[in-house]
Amino acid sequence: MAGAGISLAQMAGVIHIIGADTSADMLRQAAALPGEQDTIVSIGPVRRGEGFDRDTVSIRAPLGSGTLAGLQLSRFPNDAELLHAWSPSAATTAQWAARGRPILLSLPHLRGVHQADIAISGCFDGLWTLTTPTDPQRRVLIALGLDPKRVFVLPPTAQYHGNPNERRAEIRNELGLDDRHFLLAAAGEMVHANGHKQACWAHAMARILTDHTRLVFPGSGPARRAIETFARSTGHIGEIFFTGERLDPSDVLTAADAAIFLHRHDCGVGALAGAMACGLPTLASGRPEIADCAPDRRAALLSPPGDMRRAADDLLTLARDTELQKTLGREASILAAEKFAPDVTRTRLRTIYSTVLSGRS
Repeated sequence: MAGAGISLAQMAGVIHIIGADTSADMLRQAAALPGEQDTIVSIGPVRRGEGFDRDTVSIRAPLGSGTLAGLQLSRFPNDAELLHAWSPSAATTAQWAARGRPILLSLPHLRGVHQADIAISGCFDGLWTLTTPTDPQRRVLIALGLDPKRVFVLPPTAQYHGNPNERRAEIRNELGLDDRHFLLAAAGEMVHANGHKQACWAHAMARILTDHTRLVFPGSGPARRAIETFARSTGHIGEIFFTGERLDPSDVLTAADAAIFLHRHDCGVGALAGAMACGLPTLASGRPEIADCAPDRRAALLSPPGDMRRAADDLLTLARDTELQKTLGREASILAAEKFAPDVTRTRLRTIYSTVLSGRS
């Protein structure tokens, strides 16, 4: 048990379940959204350092088995009305512990049919209701045949706490940068196919024509070593920074001049929301879920997915045009406050809970 004073017998409100496969985006949601009467259950130890600082009840299960964790959870009495799973394995746990109560499963993205299979089949079978971060992702699930009444949109939560101007100066000084440098941040959890290698390509291509562009990777993830190896292959590793856990990723974003998300596939929009909340203009692939959050030429410069030449051209355009940076960044900040502020997301989640509970048979 990670949190003092919490026990399974005291569970009320909503039980939130996280597991080893809960993404960094979903961990941030699970930390920010639960109410005071809710309880967070972790299958095994919690991955700290992802913006997750909540007390939890930890359930130990061999090999992190969601089924075994659910059987353990089902043995304890509690007054929770609903179970909210933040990953597919967490949904399996919820299924075994539900005892007729409704289950809500939140997905960070729809990348890969194998990752979505469990979620989709469970929704088809009536085991749970789903949420996605954006409406385009919801429409994809509906096109696959899911009942529109069982798929909701739960936007990511993003808000920067602190003095951005003060932290910007401190972080840039630590990185050895001055005002003439254009710092590009490739945010997001370092996992396979999350756009970090494409950020290295764009930086290397733009670097041919400009000598003041730099690239920073906030945070970390399981693919960090592979990304570092690729970054060295570009020949510009001395101008690429990996801040890891020594600097808060949100603080690193305040030091940047723009964010970059060159995803070829659906990788979620949590990191994009965080960059927008910091007032950063964005260079990104024009994927539907990204365009839904950061419209092209309004809060971002969007290029066709996989078109690295266009992405490099957009990078050069943005690096040379400070007025464009200010315009896109200002609009990004406004949109983030409208869409991703914690109060906005909490209100949306409460509405989803009410709808799910009212539809319980």
